[in-house]
Amino acid sequence: MNISYGEFLGLLGAFIWALHSLLLRTQVHKAAPILLNSFRCAIASIFFWIMLPFGASLDAYSSVTALEWLLLCGSVLLIIGIGDTLHMISIREIGVSRSMGLTGIHPLTTMLFERILLGTPFSEGFIVGCLLVVVGIALLSSRGQAAEGVGGGRLTYGVVLALVAAMCWGLGTVILKPAILHLTPVQANSIRMPLVALVLYLSYRWSGQQRGQLRQLRQLGGRTLVVMGSVGILGMGFGSLCFLTALELIGPAKTTLLSGMSPVVALLLAVVFLKEKVNVPIVVGVILCSAGVWLVL
Repeated sequence: MNISYGEFLGLLGAFIWALHSLLLRTQVHKAAPILLNSFRCAIASIFFWIMLPFGASLDAYSSVTALEWLLLCGSVLLIIGIGDTLHMISIREIGVSRSMGLTGIHPLTTMLFERILLGTPFSEGFIVGCLLVVVGIALLSSRGQAAEGVGGGRLTYGVVLALVAAMCWGLGTVILKPAILHLTPVQANSIRMPLVALVLYLSYRWSGQQRGQLRQLRQLGGRTLVVMGSVGILGMGFGSLCFLTALELIGPAKTTLLSGMSPVVALLLAVVFLKEKVNVPIVVGVILCSAGVWLVL
């Protein structure tokens, strides 16, 4: 089977984000997730600024309309500022395999927002896909899954955060396509990453709890900072670059479909490297979520 360049980038992005989540799982308990999210986005900003001179002319910025700037800022706050932060907290609460299984329905939420905003009628495949995803979510969030040592309150909290993150990613993806009409992926990310890093950091500063956590961040070892920096370059750098390029080449539907395969990859990586305990309901839940996404798209 022939795979186009855009499809290859979509699959590569799925693998990168799965590996990205695996690395996050080892660090999210060491400092406030919003602070770690700000740090990785700041590192990714440096990555894209270095790449700027090798891309298209910087005059392209002047071609961006006010509406496109608004959509770009809105998408980055939804996808990275809110969605990714909630995802990091969810990973800490319920583990990589379950969290990725839940947030992995974001292709479904993307299609849902496309239908709501564009008025596209619901197809039979969409309805069947929704049913499969709902059953998959029920299995993934079952209280009977105590193998990972997650209590009832933490489980519910982590599940809700993961689902809200998926909603934010879906809406953010829908409004991102028109936002980058006059920008290359590198140019778009050179604006997106520093913007969200700044917003996250300011939000954290205004939370009133920054002193202890900033001290905690300074006390982190060099290994943790290197890992989080690598996460920023890997996931927010190469991962988002693959996603935006694929979005331009093959459109949002197929791009979100391919990136939606990351929960399956994350499940396998979590079992192999983090020794997370995965039982039959989790595996079946991930399979049903993936099957639902395939039917919808």
